[in-house]
Amino acid sequence: MNRTVLFTAAHAHFPDTEPLGGGKAVADFLIRQCPHWQVLSPQTTGLTLPKPLAELSEWEYARFCRQFERVTTDAILRHDPAQFVVLTNDISEGPDFTRLGKLGYRLVSIWHVDVVDYFCRMYLRNWVRPERAARWSRYRWLPDVLQLVFHKQADCVRSSARLIVPSAPMKDVILRCYPDCPPAHVVVMPWGNLAGVGQASRLSPPNEDRRDADPTSSDEVVIMTLSRLSPEKGIERLLKALRHLGTLNYRVWICGAPAFMQGQRYAAKLRQLAGDRVEFLGHVTGARKAALLQRADLFVSASRHESYGLTIAEAAAAGCRIVSHQHYGAAGTVVDCSQPRELARVLTDLIRAGRTVKSSLAEPVNPVAERVEAVLTALA
Repeated sequence: MNRTVLFTAAHAHFPDTEPLGGGKAVADFLIRQCPHWQVLSPQTTGLTLPKPLAELSEWEYARFCRQFERVTTDAILRHDPAQFVVLTNDISEGPDFTRLGKLGYRLVSIWHVDVVDYFCRMYLRNWVRPERAARWSRYRWLPDVLQLVFHKQADCVRSSARLIVPSAPMKDVILRCYPDCPPAHVVVMPWGNLAGVGQASRLSPPNEDRRDADPTSSDEVVIMTLSRLSPEKGIERLLKALRHLGTLNYRVWICGAPAFMQGQRYAAKLRQLAGDRVEFLGHVTGARKAALLQRADLFVSASRHESYGLTIAEAAAAGCRIVSHQHYGAAGTVVDCSQPRELARVLTDLIRAGRTVKSSLAEPVNPVAERVEAVLTALA
């Protein structure tokens, strides 16, 4: 392509030990696949943090977003808009979309979360529809933390030449919220199995990982979740459903660490709800994650909000049976996970069906980086 890519990614370049979720996974994947891009991350811009990113409160994270906005905008302005296209990884953490758009920069934004939709679901409990809440971007008196939700997202839509989203339902919500946005500007691009877990799960993990991955009897059905421990992931829904499973032969692995807003409090709540068949295995990556998914039989995604569900794709690639709530990334057996008895009914049938027989898996091929490049090339 004629223009060089400037890639702003607030969650890139952090160690895999930090539970930063899908935004980090996508950023790291694209950076590996596209080494010719110029990456603007907290590390490359010299931005320092007072504490680990995943431990910031709502107000601390809002300050981080504004700091990253300033340093990335300043960095971009040092480049000729005729020579560079700007790709942004997320919205609230993005640069000053309006300022850059007015100066002629071609902007493409990757959406991992529709923050207006997320805010309505998680903070307003669906009392306000996102298309109504999106109009709040006209109010300039909102506190800054809410401006990052409503103003920043509206600025992103108005100033971006393309919006890359991971699911068709997410695109539908955007078009309802911003009716002036041309449908062709919103590109649906499912991320697939970025970690290549299906391939990795056929490998022999280190001995210590193997012990961690199979602390069960050979005939126990293993139910697994894999996400950060935060309220939107709905893990307590699964734990409440377990109360209705009686003496069935199963074990549950909760994989993930507390992260972002309300994470520690939510993790404590989960431990209070957990019975003796539930194990908390912490944040898992690499060979250990692959080995856990290889042994797991059922993967449950009870999330209240999921834009795509990278871990669902990983679990499916590893041969797990999937049970999910009715979110945008729903797959496998879809059930209303807010109803414990209904989720328990589905789990009962699947546990009684026994262990999952997993066949050998083909090496995964993921062309998503090439598809992103094609979107950028079309704008050059």
